[in-house]
Amino acid sequence: METGVLAEELTCSVCLGLFQDPVALPCLHSFCAKCINDAWDHPEIQGEVRCPQCRQTFSPRPSLVKNHTLQNIVEKYNTQPPVAAASAPTAPVMCEYCIDKPTPAVKTCLKCETSFCSLHLQPHLTKQIYKEHCLIEPTADLTRRQCPSHRKALEFYCEREEVCVCVSCTIVGDHRSHSLISLEQAKDKLKEKLKNNVENIQTIQKEWSCEQEDLQQSEIEIKRHSKEMKEKLSAAFSEWRKQLEDDEKLALKMIDEEENRVLSQIKSSSDSLLKKMEEIQIIDKEAQGQVQEDPLSFIQDVKQLLSRYSQLQLSQATINKQEINASTAPGFSFGSLQTKQSRHSLFHALHQKGNAQMPFDNYCIVLSPPPMEPNRATKPQRIILNVSAIRTAMQNKFWEYQKYQSTILQALVCS
Repeated sequence: METGVLAEELTCSVCLGLFQDPVALPCLHSFCAKCINDAWDHPEIQGEVRCPQCRQTFSPRPSLVKNHTLQNIVEKYNTQPPVAAASAPTAPVMCEYCIDKPTPAVKTCLKCETSFCSLHLQPHLTKQIYKEHCLIEPTADLTRRQCPSHRKALEFYCEREEVCVCVSCTIVGDHRSHSLISLEQAKDKLKEKLKNNVENIQTIQKEWSCEQEDLQQSEIEIKRHSKEMKEKLSAAFSEWRKQLEDDEKLALKMIDEEENRVLSQIKSSSDSLLKKMEEIQIIDKEAQGQVQEDPLSFIQDVKQLLSRYSQLQLSQATINKQEINASTAPGFSFGSLQTKQSRHSLFHALHQKGNAQMPFDNYCIVLSPPPMEPNRATKPQRIILNVSAIRTAMQNKFWEYQKYQSTILQALVCS
């Protein structure tokens, strides 16, 4: 069997390609499994199905049986024919009238189903009787140009079924009541239809090309706009971040300065208190020593001690740590908490010396009893950090941050 004829026998009538996974129908016609399933799965087909080749109907839908023999033939055909075709050239079509001396044919008549050389073709070119005969390039296989049902030349085109038919199909076949036209007319109509489709496709292609260009331009614009937005946001956030860092340093610096100021004040007050406490201890020690002296020496030395004590009271009132109530009556008292025991000891010692009838001469001293605890009408002032200035400065800075917020929100507006 020739290669062309074998290829036709191995061709699926649905996809017009070599069989792939062929299956057989109950009518023994074979198709690709995918092709027949796609044809029968069409939404318009309901209930019974039909063979695409012989039009035989089946209800219910039959099971498909794989055609292993046909599959093996296709596999062998796919591997062997290319080698054979490369090794042996295709034999030319010969004139069927040149019997003694075979001559290559130049035309094949579809009406006569015969191939002619240039000499025997002359009657078809000159005689009126052969005017309607259709001449084509020489071909040895006319099966594709014949009706599969009646084995006659295909001469008409059925517009309803969109297939080529023979004369018998128009008289006794399935197409006898259909609209039929000649192959030339069908060619002209299909050419016009194909031309229109090609023009429509070209128009669609141009529109799609324009849309593609628009999409590419949009892609460029989006990338550019996104890049600009990122740069603006990065710049705004960087500036804001730098401002925040500067403000943080400023706030920390102001806190450090206020801390140093308060600590310096505390140290100064603490040093002053320590100095006065040392003075009190000295006075207390001297007072305990003087009570052991004789009355005259005690009276002469106690004036200086009382003067120092008065100065200490004035200094204590100045720093506003506590109030010392001094008696306006003749005598003296100590207001320091640290010298409470000393005051009592001094009072009792002097009282005992007076009872011992010491020689006081012309001096008369009335000693007041030990005073009560100093009056604390007001509590000592609490030393704290003054952060009001820092709060005000930071609040003003926060108002300035609104410009960064506005810049960032404006950068996020799509243009």
